[in-house]
Amino acid sequence: MSTDNKMMESPQTQPAEEKSRYRVTPRYGMWHENGKWVLQISLPGVSKEQIQMKTLEDFFQLRATRDDILYSLDLDFNFKVEKDKTHAEYKEGLLKIEFTKYDPLQHAFEVKIE
Repeated sequence: MSTDNKMMESPQTQPAEEKSRYRVTPRYGMWHENGKWVLQISLPGVSKEQIQMKTLEDFFQLRATRDDILYSLDLDFNFKVEKDKTHAEYKEGLLKIEFTKYDPLQHAFEVKIE
């Protein structure tokens, strides 16, 4: 029996990108503060549960939905970030993410002279 899985999906199980009528780049700003990079994104009316973020060492992706709007943001950093030192909080429509830049010397080892 061959059926197209997309036809079988209900509207509740379809990906957010297919359900959204409008795709919008949210307003954002990024700055360096106290040894960390701060990324602040405005997502008015979006609930915390509707936000999806992914980060690689040097790339950030955000998808968030509200009604028929998909907020979409992809940022290519020109530096690497520490995965374990990344923190995010969401309050009153503002998403604030703090990244710590990867410092290779923190992971270096000393070479003993014989």
